[in-house]
Amino acid sequence: MGRRMRILGAMFQGGGNIPLLMPIMARLVERGHTVRIIAGPGIRRDRLPVSTQFAQRIAESGASLIPFHMPDKHPFDDAPPLRGLLGNWVPRPFRRTERRTARWSAAWAENVSAALRREAADLVIADFLLLGALAAAEAARVRSVALMHCVSVCPIAGVPPWGTGWLPYRTPIGFVRDVLGRAALTYLDRRNALKSLNSLRSSLGLQPLTSTFEQYDHASRVLILVSRSFDFLGKPSANVLHVGTPVEDTKAPAWSSPWPASDQRPLVVVSLSTLNQGQAPLMRHILRALAALDVRALVTLGPALDPAEFTAPPNAILEPFVPHSAVLPQAAALVTQCGIGTLTKGLVCGVPLVCIPLGGDQPDNAARVVARGAGIRIGKEASPERIAAAIERVLTNPQYRTAARRLGSSILNEGDAVAERGRGNRAATGDHF
Repeated sequence: MGRRMRILGAMFQGGGNIPLLMPIMARLVERGHTVRIIAGPGIRRDRLPVSTQFAQRIAESGASLIPFHMPDKHPFDDAPPLRGLLGNWVPRPFRRTERRTARWSAAWAENVSAALRREAADLVIADFLLLGALAAAEAARVRSVALMHCVSVCPIAGVPPWGTGWLPYRTPIGFVRDVLGRAALTYLDRRNALKSLNSLRSSLGLQPLTSTFEQYDHASRVLILVSRSFDFLGKPSANVLHVGTPVEDTKAPAWSSPWPASDQRPLVVVSLSTLNQGQAPLMRHILRALAALDVRALVTLGPALDPAEFTAPPNAILEPFVPHSAVLPQAAALVTQCGIGTLTKGLVCGVPLVCIPLGGDQPDNAARVVARGAGIRIGKEASPERIAAAIERVLTNPQYRTAARRLGSSILNEGDAVAERGRGNRAATGDHF
C-alpha cells in the first residue's frame, strides 16, 4: 500500500450521488493515484448517454472516463414487475429504488470485468447501488470499496429499517415494529433482487448469497458517507466505517445578496432536489407559505424546475443555483427535502431545518434531524399554512438552532478526527489512500 494505486471507479448517473462521490475521486487523483471511472446508468429504464456535465466533471477531476457499454437487451425489457408482500403490493416505506438496480447488475459486472481485463487495477471503488461492479471485483480478486451515500441500507438490529423514516423505538410496540420492518425488508429483497444477483454470481464463479445485503460483506470496506454523530448506530458489519459527508460546493459564480445590509428580516433558504421528484406542487406551497411570513427568502429551483412556472412573492427571489457556502452562514432556517449533502451543509453552519422528504433516503435523514432536535419534519403534501407554521416555529424557538449548532459542531469535529486518523495512518504505513 506504500505505492500509488490504479483505481477503477464505477458510478451511475444519478442526482445527489455525483456531488458526494466526485470529490472523493478528485482527492484520490490529487494524491497521485491513477483513476479511471466507468460512468453509466444504474436505476432508470432509459438508454441516455452520460451527460456532458457529468463527463466534464470527471475530466476536471483528473480521472479518465470509460464509456459504459450497454447490453444488447435492455435490463428492463420483458422484466417481471416488482413483487410485494402480498402480490405486487409494497408498503410505501419499502418502495426502494435499489430493487430496480438489481436489473443492471449483469451489465455493470460485464463492464467492470472488461475494464479489469483491459487494464489491471489495485482497487475498485463503486457506488453501493452497483452490486454487479462489486461482484465483478470479487470474482477478479481485486479489493473493493462500496461508497454508501446515505445511512446504511442493510438491516441492522436496533436501527429502524431503511426507507421508513421511523424514529428509534421507545416502547415494546416500537421494538416489534422494527423487527417486522426488517423482516419485510429482507423478504422483499429476496423476492426481487437476490435471484438475479445470485445468477450473476454463478456466472462469475462465485458462491450464492442469502441476501443481496451480504454482497457488502465481501467488500474490503463499506464507507458510509454520513457522520456517526448524525446516524442511528446499531452493530453494523466489521468492514463498515462512517467517514462523514463531503461538503465541497460545486464551482459557480459568486452570489450577491439583493437585499440591503440594513434588512434585518431572517433569511430563509429553500433548496429542494436537483432531480425531478415531483416537487413542483410542493414548491408552489412553499412560495405561498413564504408570502405570509416576515422573512427574506432565497429559493433555489435547481435544474429540475422551470422558473417560468413559478411566481415569487415580494419577499422572495428565485435562483437556478446558489452555492450553499455563500448563503447558509447567514441563514436563519433551511427548508430542504433532506438530501444528505444539503442538510449536512446546513447543520455545519448551525442552521435549523424544516424537513420535507420526498423519497429515497430522505425520510431517514429527516428522522435523524428530528431525533437530534435540529429541525421539524412535515409531509410533502403539507398545506402552505402548515409549512409557514413550521418555518416560523424553527425561527422563533432557539432550541432548534442550539441543537443544529451542537450537531453541526459534532459533525465537523468528527470529520477532523477522521482526516487526522487518515493522515496518521499514511504517515505510519506510507499508504496514500
